[in-house]
Amino acid sequence: MSDSINQWGGSATKAEVAPQIVVRRPLFPGVIFLALGVIGLVIGVPGLVFQIIAGSDDSPAFGIFIVLGAGSLLLGLALAAGRINVYDRHYDVKSGFGKFHRREVEDIHTLRLGKQSNGSVTFISLTAWNERRKKQFMVFTNYRGYREFTAWLDKRRPEQWAECERLGVPD
Repeated sequence: MSDSINQWGGSATKAEVAPQIVVRRPLFPGVIFLALGVIGLVIGVPGLVFQIIAGSDDSPAFGIFIVLGAGSLLLGLALAAGRINVYDRHYDVKSGFGKFHRREVEDIHTLRLGKQSNGSVTFISLTAWNERRKKQFMVFTNYRGYREFTAWLDKRRPEQWAECERLGVPD
């Protein structure tokens, strides 16, 4: 096993720095956008090249396929990139293509469940804020690792978790 140098000059194995829990979105939405993006690019790029070589009409159809394919591909990659890496006393939050932001578990001041509905489907979220009401994270109950993460929160922030459970999901 290879060692890496930590900030104090010592070494740590990869097992020591691996997160205990990883909280991520479900695979389904990201995979759909990735597939649509690849299909759009596979149709659009060769079609545009053929259109240019053949000198046929100046239809924007293949250009639209390329733009929609690239947009869908980027959206799928952004959805797949977001995650929360949970360690013993802190967690790292990453949204989309951004970088990881370290958050300390002691900074969690408020935990609340929320309900988001589009009429037919209802999603339950868990949101954390610090003392200044800055959002620390938001996860949904269907995320991979959600149950393990909430058990971790219950152990490290029992008062905040008990208050969150007491208030429950708003109507």
